[in-house]
Amino acid sequence: MPGNPGCTVYIGNLDEGVSDRVLYEILIQVGRIVDLHIPRDKETNKHRGYAFVEYESEEIAQYAVRLFSGLVTLRNRTLKFAVRT
Repeated sequence: MPGNPGCTVYIGNLDEGVSDRVLYEILIQVGRIVDLHIPRDKETNKHRGYAFVEYESEEIAQYAVRLFSGLVTLRNRTLKFAVRT
């Protein structure tokens, strides 16, 4: 789990078919990623529909939320972004 809440962005509404790599390639466009955590179900190993990305600064995290909110759609789902509190 990412360590710094102010630098961490919640990403919601992920389709189970979205790969870690695709998500990473989108998120890296705004700044250096410290950690990407996609919680998975222990039995099925499918992700749970959300993820957390930790950027190297709070400014980058806030910029990512402003930039991506309402604009990123993967597999017919618009992703939700929020700074983790």
